Amino acid sequence: MIDQMFGELRYEDDYGWWGKQTLEFGGNRYTVDVLIQDDREKKISQEQKKTYECFLKKWPVLQEDLIEALINYYNEEERFSYGPDDEAEAAEWWPEIDTKKALLHAVTLETIVIASDFMQEDNRCLYLLFSRTWGGEDLDDNGIGVCLLDEEIAEIGYKDIAF
Repeated sequence: MIDQMFGELRYEDDYGWWGKQTLEFGGNRYTVDVLIQDDREKKISQEQKKTYECFLKKWPVLQEDLIEALINYYNEEERFSYGPDDEAEAAEWWPEIDTKKALLHAVTLETIVIASDFMQEDNRCLYLLFSRTWGGEDLDDNGIGVCLLDEEIAEIGYKDIAF
């Protein structure tokens, strides 16, 4: 299917519509997956289109808040929360990340998930999913998920917050 806003999309049962978009994050351009969740109706709602459109308008300003929030999340929630007991090994798992440059070296924006209408309720709900380099090998693809409600950061956690 070709959608005017999202371009070429493919449908996958149990998920919804998948496409690709190019987006700048922290001065770098990324081609990211876009998942538009649905309620098995195989439709993209006007609310989902509005959610994405509002996100894109606010994205240039939102990035700086997001970068700061991700640095805080890493240092306050994740860093040293698990991993090896050996001090040298732990230092490799948990690098110093306190600048924009260090964060952008450690995370990659991979996916935007636009919640189904059921999840939207009274807010525009969108998730940003990132891979990350810290904490050892990520065998479970347990990177970072950021929930945005009405283009404001509502929650940061593991990627599975989007599902």
